Order: sequence, then structure tokens, then C-alpha cells
Amino acid sequence: MMTRRIYYPIFLNLQGERTLIIGGGRVAERKARSLLKSHAHVTVISPELTSGLRRLAQAGRIIHKERKFLSSDLNGIRLIICATNDTAVNRKAAVQAERKGILYNVVDVPELCNFIVPSMVRRGDLTVAVSTGGGSPALSKKVRQEIETLIGPEYKTFLKLLREARPKIQREIPEKSRRTRAYREVIESETLSLIRAGRTKEARQRVREKIKIISRRAGENI
Repeated sequence: MMTRRIYYPIFLNLQGERTLIIGGGRVAERKARSLLKSHAHVTVISPELTSGLRRLAQAGRIIHKERKFLSSDLNGIRLIICATNDTAVNRKAAVQAERKGILYNVVDVPELCNFIVPSMVRRGDLTVAVSTGGGSPALSKKVRQEIETLIGPEYKTFLKLLREARPKIQREIPEKSRRTRAYREVIESETLSLIRAGRTKEARQRVREKIKIISRRAGENI
């Protein structure tokens, strides 16, 4: 009996890395666009492409090899995604990627993967990933949709303000425990509500004022 796989959640830095997609359909296009967002170099191997993939190739954003997969295509590749309807091709690519120590994923076939891609909610640099370990992609999608209703586009702006505030907090509040409390107070303040109301400029000012108060309090307690 095969042991159930327990996956370790991880975010990969693929910037500048060579990645490969086998297949030219809608799923392949979605995967290519996702990899491009991570600033990976993307090569797509397929005799045919969707119109979207063809536009990406014409714009020079991806490399297209208009043919079937060859074993030599794996040379120098960091990650491969198989998105074809040809089981034999998918299995061949997965087996050879395994031998070469390459990260490989056959879409919707977790037993032919050494990594799986979670369902994701993105709000700028904020990413929430959901996975059922390959047990039910439909449930992952449902949970993702529920999260999307809770975490709206305002979180993109909120994270941007927090990123701006972080160097100042680190500089003015050197003690780690006080710094942790400072982050929590800023996050739990009314800033997010102001952003939701379209009052971003006021929200930024409130964050600055909050940091001043916290910094002053920390100085008084030294």
C-alpha cells in the first residue's frame, strides 16, 4: 500500500531560472503566466498554442518550440510542468525529470509530481496558498473563493504601507519584543478600515503617527 504523501509548504524563488512547460492549451497558458509573474524564464514546447501563448511568444516573453518534447529539453531546467493530454508524454517527462533532480509537476496527477501547486489568493505581494495535498482540487478552489471574500484588494495597499513602515520601526525600536508589539499595534489599528474607505493618504499618516507614539513609549520605558 502506497504511503500517503505529506507535503512541505514552500515558496520558491524562480527569478531568472529556466522553466519548461509541455503543452500549449489553456492550462499551459495559465501556468506560463503564473511563472512569468515570478520572473522565471519560460519555454513552452507544443506543436500548437493558444492565442494567448502565441502572443506571449511573439512579444518575446516566452520561448516557443513548435514540436514534441525531447529528453534534451530538460538540460539546464529548474522546474517543469506537464500540461498535455498525452499520458505517455507526461510520464516520460516526469520520470526523466526525477532522474535529473528537476522539480516536476504533471497537472492533476499528483502521483506523477514531486511538487504540487496550491490554489492561491494574491493581493500584490500578499499570497495565501491553499492545498489539500492533491486530495481534492475542488475543495481547494472552494476554500480559495471563501478567502477571496475575506481578503479584498485593500490588503495590497495595506501591505505596501506596512512595508514602508518596517525600516522605521526597526530603526527606532531596537528591542525585538517591543518591535513585535509595535507591528501588532499598527496591524490592529484602524488603518485597514481607512484604506477600505478609500482614505489611503489618511491611512499612511495614521501609520506614521502610530509609529511615533510607539517609539516614544519605547524610549520612555528604557
